[in-house]
Amino acid sequence: MLLRAADELADAPARLTKRERQVAGLIAEGLTNQAIADRLVTSPRTAQGHVEHILAKLGFTSRTQVAAWVVERTQD
Repeated sequence: MLLRAADELADAPARLTKRERQVAGLIAEGLTNQAIADRLVTSPRTAQGHVEHILAKLGFTSRTQVAAWVVERTQD
C-alpha cells in the first residue's frame, strides 16, 4: 500500500494540467487566489478551483505543501 502511494505521488506531475502547474508555481510565490486570478486574468473562483484540484491530485492539505513540492521539483 505504501509503495502504491509513493508511485502515485511520483506520477503526480504528469496528472497536473499545464494550468495547474502554472498555478502551483504562483502558489509557491505566495500569491493568494485573488492575486492568482489577477495574474491569469480569470475569476477568483476559477483560481480557487485550480488550487483545490492541485491539493486533491497531490494529496496535500495546505498551500504550504504545494509550495514545498514546487521548490523541491525545481531543485532537481
